[in-house]
Amino acid sequence: MIFRRRNFWHKYPSHWFLKQIDKMIIIFIAMSLETMEYRKLGTSGLKVSALSYGYLTTTFENDHELHKNLLDRCVRAGINFIDTSEFYGNGNSETILGENLKEIDHDRDDLIISTKLHPTALGSIQGLTRKRIVLGLNNSLQRLQLDYVDVLSLHRFDYEVPLKEQIAAINQLIETEKVFYWGSSMFTPQQLAQCYAICEKYGYLYPIVEQCEYSMLQRQMVEVDYTPLFDEFKLGTAVWGPLAGGLLSGKYNDGNIPSDSRFGKYQHPILDTQWKKLVGWRKNNGSELFLELKKISEDLGCTQSQLALAWVLRNPDVSTALFGAKTLAQIEDNLGALSVIKNLNKSTLDRIEEVLDNKPATAINYRTFTPSPPRI
Repeated sequence: MIFRRRNFWHKYPSHWFLKQIDKMIIIFIAMSLETMEYRKLGTSGLKVSALSYGYLTTTFENDHELHKNLLDRCVRAGINFIDTSEFYGNGNSETILGENLKEIDHDRDDLIISTKLHPTALGSIQGLTRKRIVLGLNNSLQRLQLDYVDVLSLHRFDYEVPLKEQIAAINQLIETEKVFYWGSSMFTPQQLAQCYAICEKYGYLYPIVEQCEYSMLQRQMVEVDYTPLFDEFKLGTAVWGPLAGGLLSGKYNDGNIPSDSRFGKYQHPILDTQWKKLVGWRKNNGSELFLELKKISEDLGCTQSQLALAWVLRNPDVSTALFGAKTLAQIEDNLGALSVIKNLNKSTLDRIEEVLDNKPATAINYRTFTPSPPRI
């Protein structure tokens, strides 16, 4: 670039220029320190980043340019599992992701794009019938501007459509190479066992991933209920809500709901249910618990968000932990969780356990009449 020195410094004072250099140095150092960890996804050969990025936030924040920048930062950091659903914003999430993918530099071969089909999405009365699954995926691919998705999941269990019909439809899509793998979201262990039994009987491909809720405040499914499936079928997990919708980020330490937070800004029955389930029943809305976690994070030299994410990722049954973001700062903070995992020694984990006081009971071994040992 050719410019006159006088005009340049007149427009950009030296102190401004030095600040920009400082920012660039900080970003460069942060990026150089990042080391993304990759884990196998279930029984497949896919390697997915320990942290993964979800497009649920597009349901609430419809800023195209913002989401492009957020996705670009995630991909540059080595995050390769990107998740969305036709249910998020009635397809708007897929549309934004498709446009964002066109605008950022990425290697499609390394990215794992995941979407989901919901029984009641887009007002359909057909649920997860073969017809709806096939047409629904075609519509998703159009919105995503892709020829295929890597993983297609059943977003919730459809009680009105035979499970065999659903699994057969997905395997049909796999044969046509519009999908490579499949999974589920929030299926019970019994429902997943049905999936495996049907696949075994009819020769269908097994599901490789379950998208389930897991955090310091929600532990039962991953730590107890799914464990037989982990052992027998090597089921992979893409856990969502590792920050419990932001509750574990530090924003709620005083027991109040910030007006600019997800729980304060948006009115939705799902959010109301989540609040009541996770902290609404606790004294002072969980403020005492949050403040104790803050002390632990300060002793470790990390943020509360990093502590919560690291605690989830230290579980070997977690393939990847999904998070959403509204700012680049949130992504930078979450990426820092990777370096905290190694600091979670036994004494620190015991201290966290004492604060949480919610460790789920394991199954009883009736030969010894003692609880089975915990997995973690």
